[in-house]
Amino acid sequence: MTESVNKMFDLIDDLSALCDDGIPIFPGRMIVNTKELYRIVNSFPNAISDEINDARTILKRKDEIIQEAKLRAERIIQDAENERYKLLNESSLNKAMEEHAEKFRQTVFDECQQIKMASFNEAQELRINAKNDAIRMREESQEYAQQLLNNLEQDLNRLYQVVMNGQQRLQEMKQNDSLQMSQQENK
Repeated sequence: MTESVNKMFDLIDDLSALCDDGIPIFPGRMIVNTKELYRIVNSFPNAISDEINDARTILKRKDEIIQEAKLRAERIIQDAENERYKLLNESSLNKAMEEHAEKFRQTVFDECQQIKMASFNEAQELRINAKNDAIRMREESQEYAQQLLNNLEQDLNRLYQVVMNGQQRLQEMKQNDSLQMSQQENK
């Protein structure tokens, strides 16, 4: 598992811990530390960017593999050329050896081309998979953060209504007390 994926799971664990540390106010509703919630939510893009950096690293590795294949091919071709010249200088086997060297060079060249194509295809597939994973993780984290914010908004609206009802009830009690006191004074 990559470090960025671990960061995502750590952030999810932090959210879970934040919920565990919350103060329950009624069933299914609680008060949480909003600074900590914002810190966690704001950390998600950094974890996603780590996944994108991992994809870039994979792409860099693709170039290294292709470069290594090219160097190996050049070395093998140079060795084949050297062998060919050496064989040309020998007696009656020159022609047979030259043909053998050419076949060898072509075989090596074909193998190098196959290695190069396989490396390119593998790197391309890794890049696409990494990009798709990064997009999927970004979308999932945004959906999760939106869900948390929606739940928080609902909780805050309910708390606001509780406060408003309490204030209204206190106002009514004051008015009733004032009315009773004035009725007692009139008696």
